[in-house]
Amino acid sequence: MRQALLAISIALAATAASTAHAESTEWVVEAKYADAQALARAASHFQHVRVNRKQQTLRVETDERGIELLRSEGLDVTVDLVASAELHQAMARAEGARRAGVVEFGSSGYPGIPGFACYRTVEGTYQTMDDLVAAHPGLVEIDAIGPSWKKTQNAAQGYEMRALRITNLATAAADPDRPKLVAFSSIHAREYAPAELMTRFAEWLVNGYGIDPEATWLVDHNDFRLILQANPDGRKQAETGLSWRKNTNNIDGACGSGNSIGIDLNRNFPFHWNITNGVGSSGNTCSETFRGPLRQSEPETENLMGYVAGTCNLAGECTGGVFTDRRSGSMDPASGNDDGGAAPDDTRGIFFDMHSYSDLVLWSWGDTAALAPNGTQLRTLGRRMAWFNQYDPQPAVELYPTDGTTDDSMYGLLGVPAYTFELDDAFFQSCSSFEGDTLPKNINALRYSARALHAPYLLPKGPDTVVVDANGADLVAAGTSVDISALLDSSRFRQGNPTEPVYPIASVNAYLDQLPWDAGASALAMSAADGAFDSNSETATLSLNTTGWSSGRHFVHVQGVAANTGQAGTPNAAYVDVAAAGDIATLSGTVTARDGGAPLAASVTVSNAATGEIRSADTNPADGAYTRRMLAGNVAVHVSAPGYLDEDLPAVGLVGTQTTVRNFAMLSRCTVFEDAMENGSAGWVAQVPWSIVGNVPGNITQVWSTGTYGNNVDTRLTTSATIDLTGFDAVALEFDDRCDTENNYDFGYAEYSIDGGNQWSRVYACDGRPSWQTQRVALPANASGSSGFKLRFRLESDGSITRPGWSIDNVRVTAGGEACRAQQLDDTIFVDGFDNP
Repeated sequence: MRQALLAISIALAATAASTAHAESTEWVVEAKYADAQALARAASHFQHVRVNRKQQTLRVETDERGIELLRSEGLDVTVDLVASAELHQAMARAEGARRAGVVEFGSSGYPGIPGFACYRTVEGTYQTMDDLVAAHPGLVEIDAIGPSWKKTQNAAQGYEMRALRITNLATAAADPDRPKLVAFSSIHAREYAPAELMTRFAEWLVNGYGIDPEATWLVDHNDFRLILQANPDGRKQAETGLSWRKNTNNIDGACGSGNSIGIDLNRNFPFHWNITNGVGSSGNTCSETFRGPLRQSEPETENLMGYVAGTCNLAGECTGGVFTDRRSGSMDPASGNDDGGAAPDDTRGIFFDMHSYSDLVLWSWGDTAALAPNGTQLRTLGRRMAWFNQYDPQPAVELYPTDGTTDDSMYGLLGVPAYTFELDDAFFQSCSSFEGDTLPKNINALRYSARALHAPYLLPKGPDTVVVDANGADLVAAGTSVDISALLDSSRFRQGNPTEPVYPIASVNAYLDQLPWDAGASALAMSAADGAFDSNSETATLSLNTTGWSSGRHFVHVQGVAANTGQAGTPNAAYVDVAAAGDIATLSGTVTARDGGAPLAASVTVSNAATGEIRSADTNPADGAYTRRMLAGNVAVHVSAPGYLDEDLPAVGLVGTQTTVRNFAMLSRCTVFEDAMENGSAGWVAQVPWSIVGNVPGNITQVWSTGTYGNNVDTRLTTSATIDLTGFDAVALEFDDRCDTENNYDFGYAEYSIDGGNQWSRVYACDGRPSWQTQRVALPANASGSSGFKLRFRLESDGSITRPGWSIDNVRVTAGGEACRAQQLDDTIFVDGFDNP
């Protein structure tokens, strides 16, 4: 297949694409431009281009029509043969999964897009939202914001659009002005990564609450409104592998390509809609940037604007939205310019629109090179965030002109700092690239933005408090001294021209149970660990005596101040829980294997439902010992260790000043299926060329192997009998494999079925690895309790280049649950004091 793709690419690069060949097929192309005007003209045909200004080239994924448009602008276009072939191969794999009816599950445990399992489907995203509400009703709620276009046409189709709200709901009514962070994700449907990024950010906030001090103070004092799927109708189309960008409104033309139907929602927003005379958007219904017949014509745009900004008049005065209106930029394009002043420095909150791709952090303006009224402050915050994701920070117009966009509308009408992140380098980014690189660096950028929400036009000018540490003193008796340390840095900018000024840290203050900006906040001066505050990076220390502190949780917020300017920066926090000495109890013991008594590396989590107290401790692997201080009372204890059943004690009474011992002898997980391949092929149904062989490089035992496979192969190795998992849960698949296939083109897949082999779900993929590795894959929850479980290994190859093949050994399916427990249970599961009152 790859050779065929390359041949097509070469032919396409050499001739005008005038045939009907796969009009929706995307190619990765580069085009040389002569000057900024040529770049603007060419880029106006696309939403996403990567620009190399040194080489004066732009790079874009586009179809044949897009290539023709680039050539019509006088640009020399070449096709990146390798990147195009890899893109086509990825889409072919996804299409193969769809044809096979394979449901894919990513690491989230929710249904994923075929071929790209780490990205939740619309339904998977909505189910995540529902599950977060069910698990954390005091922190999470869902706002229904209106129907998608498809739902307006037929109530039985389409989606109700949703916003996920995350904040401390118990205190929200008394603090209605707490800073807001609003984010749209994947408003362009084919951009897989943004929706998943923001879903993972939501999970970080919620799951860290009460455990991670940073997540806790951010949720307590800020209000997050995340529209995870901002174009659900279009996203559903894109999940089928189509390069679908717009919504699905077909009223304004059918277009020759199904992918070109709809309105570009990010050209349909009201501020300066259609102000650039066709440069920043298109009036052609089939263009990728079709702006729609009227500003805010689409129900999706109406829903999003109504939720965030409320109702706005032509003068740019808005009421009733999430954000308070702090400036009045005119929506009237006839004025030809923005006639609003700067938003005040005390403006709170940040707006984001998350996109793929181009490695950029963008801010207003998009329709003019004129400096936005808050342009210098927007640049400072943009460069701060870009330090974390290492993207290029710049005003949006530097890429190419746009009009009617989300970020210009939110800043232009409301004055809230508004940013677009263009994530990395592909619409259909691989899961390994997303999870290993894009996700962690952008979560860190979002965390910084959340720390700046109180004053985003001011705080980024000061040093950032990276982390605050109470040095293990999470629960102490009143009167105990606690040593606080904090790392601060003022230099974290992704610099540009002109450079952002960096000032040394002049001082650092701590605030006990107060945010630095609270009325009457009392500053406690911290000391420089090296003796003087005089550099861009400092560690600050402070010893706090807890005498007189009330019992309960206390937050220590830390904020630094820059030299020369006196500007304070973004704070961070640690917490210390204090109690009377007589109220603190200790739980201790050991965790060992019941079979043989070996000490285990385990995690012990202790929780008190009445108080909300949750604390954990890890055992010492050398002897299995653990110690955990808690407030006196009835607690539940949960113990987990790799390879063993989780154990729970629902009620343990802890008495103040006393140590309660609970030792755990852990039961092993049960093996419900095992085959080391030494007894031949019994138990398997193997298609050619799968066979039992010996002496595969790196393994002297017998293994199942495809050997050197052929071209265009789809061959399967399947368990012959169903496996009854009734009464079992937490099912896991373990095996050793050597996946010596053509890298990026031929793949091995591990799949399972719960209905005897009618439908299959994919949980593992490999390619291009000639070394042996041991795999352990936790299966989704639907495998638990199945009476019709089957397992298969499937190799797919393309039309050229073969390798020594995929080899499998030591296959095991393990599980926990009551059925497993019953196999091992007697009267002595727990020993050494467990049964004592």
